[in-house]
Amino acid sequence: MTQPPAPSPGPPGAAPPSLNTLRLAFLAMLGGVGAFGPFLGLSLSRAGYSGAEVGLLLGVIPLANMVATPLWAMAADRSSAATRILQLAAAASAAIVAAIAIGGLPFAALVGVLALYGLMRAPVGPVLDALTVRALELGSGDPRGYGRIRLWGSVGFLAAGATASVVADHFAAPGAPLWVAVGCWSLGTLVLLRMPATRANGPVALGASLRALGGQPGLRWLVLALPLHGLGLNAYDAWYAIHIDALGLDSAWTGAAMLVGIGAEIGLMALSARVLGRRDPLLLLMFAMGLAAVRWAIVGLVDAPLLLTAAQLSHGVVYGLFWMAATEAMRRWAAPQVRASGQALLLVACYGLGPVLTSTVGALIVPKMGTGALFLAASLASLGATALVGLAWRASGAPRPSAEG
Repeated sequence: MTQPPAPSPGPPGAAPPSLNTLRLAFLAMLGGVGAFGPFLGLSLSRAGYSGAEVGLLLGVIPLANMVATPLWAMAADRSSAATRILQLAAAASAAIVAAIAIGGLPFAALVGVLALYGLMRAPVGPVLDALTVRALELGSGDPRGYGRIRLWGSVGFLAAGATASVVADHFAAPGAPLWVAVGCWSLGTLVLLRMPATRANGPVALGASLRALGGQPGLRWLVLALPLHGLGLNAYDAWYAIHIDALGLDSAWTGAAMLVGIGAEIGLMALSARVLGRRDPLLLLMFAMGLAAVRWAIVGLVDAPLLLTAAQLSHGVVYGLFWMAATEAMRRWAAPQVRASGQALLLVACYGLGPVLTSTVGALIVPKMGTGALFLAASLASLGATALVGLAWRASGAPRPSAEG
């Protein structure tokens, strides 16, 4: 994979946000996700919605996200109004989830509210990632430091999730833990208001840049690999706690796995520039996906809690290195004016189609073979993903390392 040309100065009037502002934005915005995602189902169940209703309601958000993410990203690229879009997304997320936390919504109304949340929350990931890469390019000149900024999102996720779990245990109101998410996104709105507004003199022409991105020879193989890798990542998010319970283990082991895994992720992201170095990001993706195959096989076959928890140390590579390498690959392939669209492609493939695969395979396998079989299926999917990224590497030229590398 060849290095990209030197970054252009950006659209007229563009001013990148400071790195400290971006760190705070990741801390607050992903902190909200850590307090909302893991506790939405619990809050709905405590509010009296049936199991079938909760299952349907939880499916509304990813579907809305999958549709809205690329549309928001293209809008951000075309208008260069990324900061305004982020501010709108943060304020809307806080207001919508406050309505859910208050409670009392009938089922049909809640479907609409959750769909609206999915639509409004969608631009945060790709737009914030694109702004971070651009700020590093125009500031330090070393976008490989992306992980040192992004790790604050992991810190926020862990801290807000832990806070929400304490709130859920000590307050009887069904929506109590969701107020932690409201607080995070309210803080995020204030942080994002500090960002300088960016807007081009007129609409940016995206056609040529998007066609150039689509013409990258390895891209199609990577896009095929991402849902397979996402199958395992989403199985871990949605099914690991259920798997621990099915093994007859205390739920504290789930918390221990989260602490170990996210801790490893934060540590690796702190070393992002050194880890990425001069290495081809596609080779790093192959390593991350190959290790994922080992990780999911251990989860599917082992019932010793200490070994299961130790295996989650690999989360630093399976997710942390994976996302840093995928973002770096997209930075090299996508022109600056379509970075948000490129990041949206990564998100939709991994976290849009990935959950669809997880749900489908889980529905087919778990009732007959148990949760362990789902993770074994994820292991096979990760092997397939590794092979597909190998094809992407070959298609992109498979360059030899330089002497210095």
